[in-house]
Amino acid sequence: MARRGHHTLEQIKNMVLVAAEELVIQGGLSQLRVRNIAAKIGYTVGSIYMVFSNMDDLILHVKARSLDEIAEKMDQVQAPNAEQRLEELAGVYIRFASQNLNRWSLVFEHRLPEGSEVPSWYQKKLDNVYGKFEAQFSIIAPDLTSNQCRQTALAFLGGIHGICSLMLTTQLAGLNDNDLEESVILLIRRFIHDGWMNAMSEMTPNKSASANTWRLWPTASPVYY
Repeated sequence: MARRGHHTLEQIKNMVLVAAEELVIQGGLSQLRVRNIAAKIGYTVGSIYMVFSNMDDLILHVKARSLDEIAEKMDQVQAPNAEQRLEELAGVYIRFASQNLNRWSLVFEHRLPEGSEVPSWYQKKLDNVYGKFEAQFSIIAPDLTSNQCRQTALAFLGGIHGICSLMLTTQLAGLNDNDLEESVILLIRRFIHDGWMNAMSEMTPNKSASANTWRLWPTASPVYY
């Protein structure tokens, strides 16, 4: 077992995150246990709690790594217009989901304990991803208010996420990655051209999305040991 003095706290924190992410890749949320992480890095359970306040804090940081990676790939999108950028941004999202299924699933499977607040630093990570879609809708439909753009992006992403969940987590015969991408592109084009934007512009402001809408999971009380 490694001696604590061999690594700084920052190094231990990074070791924990890398090990936790590897466990998620190998077996999903069910493998993400503090004892598994401790064994993997050669430190005690207590050492992990020197750098993270609890397992929920640790898991949020693991999830943040996935969100950062998605956002970084989205920043590389350089399509010439907003509609094509939406397609490419959605492509980044679905490729990450299909190529990193367990990491993608963790973002939505993990639930905070009842009554817990989503930390502001983590909320910013979410907003950084979803805001990239919101920005394109503000270009496509400049008459929408900021809240309406936010609600539009939420509805749009709900559709993309639903397609990913259906095709990646449900055994449907004959489906492949092309079906996934083509379904998302169809959703985008119908979303933009079949009057959904006009319907959104008719919504009253008090029915539009608030910041709390972006908390993408209910709360529950997980057990980690």
